[in-house]
Amino acid sequence: MANLKKLEELGCTIVHEVDATTMSQHALLKLYSFDRIVFNFPHAGFFYPEYETPQIQLHKKLVKGFFRNACEMLTENGEVHITHKTTYPFNMWKIEKLAKEVGLGLINEVPFFKEEYPGYENKRGHGIKCNKTFPIGRCSTFMFQKQSRLV
Repeated sequence: MANLKKLEELGCTIVHEVDATTMSQHALLKLYSFDRIVFNFPHAGFFYPEYETPQIQLHKKLVKGFFRNACEMLTENGEVHITHKTTYPFNMWKIEKLAKEVGLGLINEVPFFKEEYPGYENKRGHGIKCNKTFPIGRCSTFMFQKQSRLV
């Protein structure tokens, strides 16, 4: 909570419980455009084992919906950042392909190391262990801009 307080002190608006797949229609958010929209470790919940096709499809639907909405909410030079595991089965989500399908192009990919973000705690967000952390392993932050900006 200290990180949220610090962000508010810096003038940031904090909004909770926003559906990433419909956020461009959110009553407050639709009034603004953003320089950065960030989604760390998106996950559609636990319905099947992570490596099974139906589970991967659920994750891809979430991420593509997020990208589609984020694309609508960016300023002219805005960026979408998504931090994601890069090992199997998470690499099967094809993050770059999903972004491209909605008009976003990759501008950078940097390894993500949790220890570089003091106070950061990832959370499961679903199920009986929803408030517990999870091992992140090898992952990267992918940075995208509207493809029209990349020409």
